[in-house]
Parts: sequence; C-alpha cells; structure tokens
Amino acid sequence: MIKPPKLLSFIFLAGVFAYVIAFWVLVTVDADSAQSRFDILVSENAYGRSIGHGEQLIALRMEQGATPDELAETKLDLANAHREKGKPERAVALYRDVLTSRLATRLELAERRNIKKHVADLELALGHSVKAAGIYAEFLDIAGDEAARQKPRFPGSMEASYVLLVQAAMDSFAEALPPVHDEDITTGSEVEKLQEATSLAKLGGYYAAQDGGNYAAAGLLSAAYRTRLTLLGPAHPDTLHTALLLGPIYQEIQRHKEAEELYLSAFHAQERARGSNNPDLSLYIRLLADVYKKQGRFTEAEALNTHIQRLFKDAFGARRYVTNKLRDRRMDINRPVSAAFPLSDEYIPDDLVKAEGFDVPLSKNSDLAEMSVRMATELDEDDDVGLPVALAALIKACQTSDDETLTLRSGYRSFSTQKDLYGRIGYRGTVTQPGMSEHQLGLAVDIDVNRRLMRQTDRAYQCFEENAWRHGFILSYPPGNKYLPGEDTYEPWHWRYVGKRTALLYREAGPINKPQEFLAALPCYEERAMAGIWSIAEEQDVCLEGVNVNVSASTDPAPAKTGDNVYYDNNSVVPSD
Repeated sequence: MIKPPKLLSFIFLAGVFAYVIAFWVLVTVDADSAQSRFDILVSENAYGRSIGHGEQLIALRMEQGATPDELAETKLDLANAHREKGKPERAVALYRDVLTSRLATRLELAERRNIKKHVADLELALGHSVKAAGIYAEFLDIAGDEAARQKPRFPGSMEASYVLLVQAAMDSFAEALPPVHDEDITTGSEVEKLQEATSLAKLGGYYAAQDGGNYAAAGLLSAAYRTRLTLLGPAHPDTLHTALLLGPIYQEIQRHKEAEELYLSAFHAQERARGSNNPDLSLYIRLLADVYKKQGRFTEAEALNTHIQRLFKDAFGARRYVTNKLRDRRMDINRPVSAAFPLSDEYIPDDLVKAEGFDVPLSKNSDLAEMSVRMATELDEDDDVGLPVALAALIKACQTSDDETLTLRSGYRSFSTQKDLYGRIGYRGTVTQPGMSEHQLGLAVDIDVNRRLMRQTDRAYQCFEENAWRHGFILSYPPGNKYLPGEDTYEPWHWRYVGKRTALLYREAGPINKPQEFLAALPCYEERAMAGIWSIAEEQDVCLEGVNVNVSASTDPAPAKTGDNVYYDNNSVVPSD
C-alpha cells in the first residue's frame, strides 16, 4: 500500500510527465504552439534551444502550404540562431532564401547589408572564398566613389559602410587564398566561372590599392587569372587586364619569377595578336624589362629596352622627337605640377573650351567650369590636334564594353575652386592643395566609369594604360607615388595631357611610374632622345640626378609669383624653383 506522501509525489511526477508529453506533442504537431515557443526562445537569445523548434516550425508551416515568402521572417530568425550556435551551412542556405524573398525588399538597407555580410563571413569560414568574394565585390559596386580611395571621404555615409566591411575582410582573404593558383578554383558553368573570376578580380584589384593588401590581392587576382587564362586564353583582354593587376603585386611580395611569367605570357599573346613590330607591345616589354632590372638581369633588360627603341623608330621615324617644341613648354603643356612646382593663384589658361563641343561625353552639366578643358592645340605633321579632340578619340577607343560608360568627371578647376574644395575635404588627404592641382592647368581630366571614378579594375583602365600615350595622355598619380600630401595618392582616374610626342617619349624612355620626375627633367630626355642616347639598364638614369618633385606633406606650398611659369631652365635638369 502506497503511503499518502509518496502517492502525492507520484501523482505530481505523473502530471509533470503528462504536461511535458502534451507540450511536446503541441510544439511538434501544432504550428502555432511551435511558433510561440520559438519566438520566446529567440527573444531570450536561447539560440541553441531555439534551433530545433525553428526547424520543426518551418516543416509544419510547409505542410500547411505556406509559401517561401511567408516563411522568410522565421527563416531569418532561424538563420541567426544557426549562425550563433548551429551549422554554418544551414545558416547560409536560410540567409540566401531570405535575400530572395519579398521580405528582403522591406528590410532597411543596413539590415540587408548585414545579412549579406553574415553570408560572406560564413562562406569564408567554410572555405568558400570565391562565393565570399562575390558578395564583397558587390559591396564595392554599391560603394561608388568611396571605393576609389584608401579611406572613405565621407565616413558616416552608407557607401562608406560598405567600404569598411570590405576592408575588414582583407586579412581573412589573405589567410584563405594562396598567392599563386595552379588550378581553377571557380565552379559551375563556363559563364558562372567567368562571373566569379570578375568578382575575384574586382575585389583583388581593390585590395591591390590598399596599404597591406598585397597578399589578399595576390590570392584573389591569381585565382581570377587562372580562370580567365584557362577559359579565355592569354590574349583575351580580361586575361591581360588581370595580368597587369597581378604583376606589380608579385613584384611587391618579391615573387619576381611569377611576375616574369605573367608579363612574358602577356607579351607573347600581344605579339601574336598585333604583330611583332607593333609599338603597342611597349607596355608589356617595359614591364618585363623592369622585372629583369630588379632581379639584376641587366643584359636581358637592356635587350628589351633596345627592342622598344627599334619599335618606336620603325613606327615614328628616327627624328620623332626633333619637333618637341619650346612652344609646348611656354604653353605649359609639359609643365610639372606638384608641391615642388606650384602654380600661381592667378594662373588661368587663356584657351579654355567646353569639352561638349568636341563630342566628349560628360558626367555633369556642360555649363559648369569643370566641364571645360584647355584647347592646347598641338601642331601635328598631319593636322591640328588638341586636348579635347584627343580626349574624345581616347574615350571612343576605350568605350569597348557594353557595361561600362565613360564620361568626363572633371576638367579645369580654378585656384579658388581648388582652395574651396581642399578647405572642405582636403584634410582627409583626398584632394590636392590649391596651386598643386593639374586641373588648374586645364590639362588634367578625371574619368568616370558608370558615373563613379575610374578604377584600375575597370576594363577601360587597361585600355587607357595601353593607348593613352597615342593620344597624348599619361597617368599623373600612379601606384606608389609621393606627389601629394595625404594617404590617397594613387588616382587611376586622373589623366594628364602632355602632347603626343612627350607621351611617346615617356612610354619609350621615361622612368616607370614617375611622371612628375619625367616632366621636370624633360629637356634632358628630349636632348638625349634627339641625339640617340638612351639610358642603360645597369646604370642610373642621369636625367633624374638632382630632380626632386616632393616636399614635406606638412608644408603648404607658397603660390608661385604671377606669370612665373618657368619650372626648369633649358640647359639643366635641376628645377630652378
């Protein structure tokens, strides 16, 4: 016979057991009960305990005929729980379902951004670097101009928030991907593989321009290059473009052999496509010669330099530099502009014209002063050529991709405009000080691609690299330059008109990525070129001796005196001011 206290205990336990069974049945077979329990656990941040209820809830709702859109909110909560305590693969699948649902269109932009970031981070943790790169490349597209700089110009903007997320992921990509890929790591159909390669190249190219981004860039660009080389071949513009992005990175991390292989492949591909005597090969020959020079292989470097000179002699004649006239220097067409060579605050070109009148596509209203440029007429042997004509021809030649639209972002800027711009945002290191801007000359142009600043990952940039010299333009602020105060000195969108023959001389014999030094020492280069004297690879460039175009970034340059446009004398390569 059971004594009363024990009987009461038995009855209590039986009741508890019955309640548990009933509760389990309810949350297992009744969707509303499962929903209630799941919501409570989620609100209490009991992620581990909520997962089972959430999965059961989705199963029950699906049995009732719920649509994916109707399940989206539950999937979002469940994805967050899996991210915290569950399986990352399941979290990724749920997040992706949410992003394709109607719920995604109702979420705040910041919340959609955070969901995508969760997916990217989980993919990286799972070893799916290519998928993660696709998301971060999408972030760069959204970021617009803010993705063109080392640091965002407007840190509190939504666009800047995307840039900061991309920057935060840089070290993860450096750890996840090796700097050299011998096999294709993209997946899917050929079209899907090429889309993934585009994302890899876009993200890798961005990291290539960031301080400390070399290893992340190498891994991403190497993967993109391998895919494009395999599917498109070495002569395809996308393959060549990736090689041009990856080569300098390999040199930075002391992988000269890999850089040499890239440039050799690019050179031979261009040689087969364009002919062995085409001066268009000069870009790739010079890059390869630079690799040899840095390895101490001076004989091979000199052989390549001699080859370039032969190509240019055959194409443009033995006396190709005789007509580099003093007129160009008096008109400032070849004038360097930097902290060491400031412009007067009263300097205004007297031959400004509206770019629109020469069929140059614009990013802004044609009546704005920035939509003007110097005419800078160059008396060519065949016809009169000037900046706007040359710019229109260059943009037309490089408008080769249906998904890239090229326009003029900015041309002439007065001293006062530059002063105002610098006063507002120059302290962030993204705007040149007044008196130091080539825009004041009226000879510099900033190029937009799809209404944001041109990036080195754009197809059009490769075209500019290959062809700008033919139209009289050079890149003013190449990677690694020290011309400007602040951190953001590389400007792939900023191209300077110097005239055809000066641009040709810079391509043939000028120091790589040192345009201001070249312009400062231009008389020396011209005199030696006209005499047929060329620098030897093993020797120091005599034209650069004594030339210094940099001053302390902390010192504001004093404006030059009115009318003082002399920046070197004709008998010396040493700057006179």
